[in-house]
Amino acid sequence: MINLNFTLIIQIINFLLLMYLLNVLLYKPVLAKIREREAKIKADQAKAQDLQTQVADKEAEHQDELGKAKQAAAQEKKALLMAAKKQESNILDKARAESAQIVDNMKATIQSEAEQVRQALRAQMTPLAQSMAEKILGRSI
Repeated sequence: MINLNFTLIIQIINFLLLMYLLNVLLYKPVLAKIREREAKIKADQAKAQDLQTQVADKEAEHQDELGKAKQAAAQEKKALLMAAKKQESNILDKARAESAQIVDNMKATIQSEAEQVRQALRAQMTPLAQSMAEKILGRSI
């Protein structure tokens, strides 16, 4: 059988006092620090999530701007190519016109020289023909 005596009561009081002191000095401050750390971790996680969202938004914005820049560059390239083709066409047309002008001038020069040669030959053929006719006929014409 169990005897209850005065030492048991002292031990119970001692135990309760120890529990109270441990609770006040150790358990509550440790729990407070744990809750504080959990709150800080949650705040940091929320901040990290915010930063990830901002990064994703900036990346999407960057991709959008990059796409617009590529599109603008493509349009500018197309415009430059069209301008170059137009300039090429103008240069070719001018060259064709100049070559046609040169050919026409050459034809006119050749015709004029041919006409001069014909006239010179006609002028020379008349006395030659007359002298040949005189030799053949044996008399003067």
